[in-house]
Amino acid sequence: MSATKGWKLKEDSETKMIVWFADGNIRTMYSIDWNYKFSKTKKREIGLARFFKKVEDYGEKAATIEIYDNRTGIRIAKYCSGIEMEIN
Repeated sequence: MSATKGWKLKEDSETKMIVWFADGNIRTMYSIDWNYKFSKTKKREIGLARFFKKVEDYGEKAATIEIYDNRTGIRIAKYCSGIEMEIN
């Protein structure tokens, strides 16, 4: 992050979430890991907490939700119809 530009989605996000909705739509979201655009620090836990809230909100509307580490591409969580699944 530069001092004058603030945080940027995709570029500075720690995690990303892909949602496959029951109606066939697909959406990719990037975590907001900071409290405000010009915050001095970011915390992965902030972004993940926001994603877990979205998982709750979507519930059965989302057929599948997967959360990935945005740096490594490793899947860190998977939900089917709002229920957490084991990752192999």
